[in-house]
Amino acid sequence: MCGIVGYTGFRNAQEIVVEGLKTLEYRGYDSAGIALENQKIEVFKSLGRVSELAKILPYAKSCTAIGHTRWATHGVPLVKNAHPHLSFDGKIAVVHNGIIENFKNLKSDLQTRGIPFVSDTDSEIIAHLLALDASENFLERVENVAKMLKGSATFLAIRENDENIYCAKNGASLAVGNRNGESFVTSDTLAVCSYLDKITPLQDGDIAVLSKNDIKIFNSLKRVQRKSYAIERTLPKECDCFMSNEINDIPKAVLDTANLFLANENPLAEQRIKEAKRLFFVGCGTAYHACLYGKRVFSLLTDKVCEAVESSEFDEGLLSDKSVAIFISQSGETLDTVLAAKKCIERGIFSIAICNVRGSLLHITADSTYFLEAGAEIAVAATKSYVCQLTLLFLLAKRCVSAQLSEDFVQKLANCLEYAQDATLSVQPTIKKKIFFIGKGLDVITAKEAALKVKEVTYKMTDAYPAGELKHGPIALIDKDSVAVVIVTNSDDYGRIEATISELKSRGAYVVQVGNVKNLGADEFVYVKTPKDKLLSPIVTILPLQRFALDLSVALGLNPDKPRNLAKSVTVI
Repeated sequence: MCGIVGYTGFRNAQEIVVEGLKTLEYRGYDSAGIALENQKIEVFKSLGRVSELAKILPYAKSCTAIGHTRWATHGVPLVKNAHPHLSFDGKIAVVHNGIIENFKNLKSDLQTRGIPFVSDTDSEIIAHLLALDASENFLERVENVAKMLKGSATFLAIRENDENIYCAKNGASLAVGNRNGESFVTSDTLAVCSYLDKITPLQDGDIAVLSKNDIKIFNSLKRVQRKSYAIERTLPKECDCFMSNEINDIPKAVLDTANLFLANENPLAEQRIKEAKRLFFVGCGTAYHACLYGKRVFSLLTDKVCEAVESSEFDEGLLSDKSVAIFISQSGETLDTVLAAKKCIERGIFSIAICNVRGSLLHITADSTYFLEAGAEIAVAATKSYVCQLTLLFLLAKRCVSAQLSEDFVQKLANCLEYAQDATLSVQPTIKKKIFFIGKGLDVITAKEAALKVKEVTYKMTDAYPAGELKHGPIALIDKDSVAVVIVTNSDDYGRIEATISELKSRGAYVVQVGNVKNLGADEFVYVKTPKDKLLSPIVTILPLQRFALDLSVALGLNPDKPRNLAKSVTVI
């Protein structure tokens, strides 16, 4: 959620770190700060976007700096709660990602020793503990303090008269890289992809020491080697609205994802799926809706018992030796999902990741990984990554039952997605009304994802229901101040949906029908051309609903790229 960037080298560290923080604003943006080492430690912090931080920075020619963008967990967004935090003697600065579960006890102990606190955060204790540790070797200090912290505690530290950066990784992601006399550390490779061609993710318990010329990694004070990965990410071009651009990117992203999958087999993962009696699909938010799709598709095409589970509710007690778990995350950093994957690994359950970032926590944790080719997704609300997840799940299910696809399958799907870009819903009737999304079968999954998109970027209270469930309670909410968006892509559902639309209109709702069948009596009809295979409909019908959420957000005067209270990658529990 928060973003970390650190640099030591021969260039102006301030400029490189600020540039990296701007790239990571999508991970957290209620405040930002930077610490510079120039024989002494200087810290600058501000509320809001990184651009506000840049305004208060004096020109300083420092070769070592660490920076942070914050998404608040402990302490409200105030300058005093922004990172970096200074030790009580002003000689050490730290930035931290995660939540320290035992910070109250540690803080109480420090206060009894007379240590003053200036923030409300859990992170500040790290700086004080480092300053108090008696070890002459600063590496040992970092190791000692890291072991004291329970929960998720990934942090960087710098100290006066020392150009090195000290890194501790536990829970939240952290990766390091060195090239041509410069060393970088970041929580997200997107921040350093302009400078490095490969990156080394750290593992839990690792302590890294970055100097200009090299990087040393330790675990339990013993030198270790970690695997490096090529950085296959590029910075997206600046634009007025990333969410809009990312929806426009969907046809190409699906083409690239499908072609990558079809060109590469994964015999081990696919054999394990075929042998499994039970499949678990695990994810959070939008990725959980992809899990619901995976459950439905694999249930229909295979003989497996399939379950979709929210990562935070995952119970390894449900697993058996014949289980396979499939974990879905755009970033590969979603902590609840990574923790669920680790539970499976500990139980010896084969775990498969579906993610968009090589070298991510989920990638290096899982037994096997399928990659999306969605490209960088900057807007907080996931759009193109979701459609790519559905596409990959469909292809994986087809491969596991040895189903043949037409030679032009991928292009036909991309064509349908291109056509769907032109399908739009009217925003004006919905601005001041409650919104409900309704579907049947696979269309319920689309309704759930559409409702989530609207919640994320408009802050309107909305929900999704199966058509047949309206009479069992939710219809009590329907009145003249309601808009009901009904999704229908299966001609077998005509009777049920027609009756549902009639029920909604008789209670005063404005009804919008979205799908590939004739108008069944709605006030507004949006046609979406879908592929012949009904299982592919959710891949296409979500596009106009994503666009609807975007248009409604803009009409309400909001910023759809950076909705309040949300961060792109949820790296805390």
